[in-house]
Order: sequence, then C-alpha cells, then structure tokens
Amino acid sequence: MTGTTIGEWGRTTKGESYSFTYKAGDAKPAAPAAPAAASCSVYISDVSFHGAGAGAWFQWETSQACSGSFGSQKLQTQMWRSSWSGPRGYNNWHGTGLTSSSFIDYGWSTDCNDGGGTYTYYPVMQGYASGIGWGPKTRSDNDLRKGCGTRSPNP
Repeated sequence: MTGTTIGEWGRTTKGESYSFTYKAGDAKPAAPAAPAAASCSVYISDVSFHGAGAGAWFQWETSQACSGSFGSQKLQTQMWRSSWSGPRGYNNWHGTGLTSSSFIDYGWSTDCNDGGGTYTYYPVMQGYASGIGWGPKTRSDNDLRKGCGTRSPNP
C-alpha cells in the first residue's frame, strides 16, 4: 500500500550493520556499498478498533521477510499509548517463536480497558534475525484516540 512505512535492516558481507525506514511508493534508500549477506524487512498494518464497552479491542497485523544467510527469525509487537512523559507500553511485548521460514505473518489484538481514561494508542513492532540482530522499532502509520485507560486488562 502506498504510504505504508517499511523498515529494513541487515548485515553486509563485510559484517557492517545497516537499517532504514521508508514509505511504500517512495524511492527506497540506497543499501550499503557491500552486498547484503542477510537482510529483513518488516511491515505493520494500521491499527483498528472493534466492539464497544467491556467487549472492545484493538487489532493489527505484522509481517517480516528475510533473505540471505539469516538462520532463523522472529518478531515482537506491543501496543503503545500516549503519556505526558512520552510513549508507554499499554500491554506487554508479545512475540513469535523462532522459525527458519523466510516469511512470517501474524495478527494481534489487545483488549480495551473501557472507561480508564482517554489516550492515543498505536502498535509498534520489532523484528529479529540470527546473524543480523534486532531491527528498528516500526510503528503503525495511524493511531487511535480512545478511552481505554493506561493498561490493557489482559497484558
């Protein structure tokens, strides 16, 4: 989708790490001069809100694709919320297990703690691949202003 934020990171054959983010449809930043020994890119969907009252929840999707000599990969995600002192985790980090597959795709959700105060919420994800390490934290392109409080009822 045009305008979607994509995060990419990797390690060159010379052992140098690199990472960058860009918007789908824009020119992709130039990779390092040395060829990549392994690289991964991540995608996080827009967050959506479903239901009402005590039955309300947030939902989003994450995916990661790796190529080259990466060994195995996994990803983690967390819902963040606004705070006067900066973003805070609304729930705990949740992640996938390690897999040798070159592509992983998961859907996530977290419940709304209805009536607990109004904040701005958005999910963040981070990918990992052995031989490369952790990539940059990448957030959804949208956020939602809801009355779901400071902490998810099911962290």
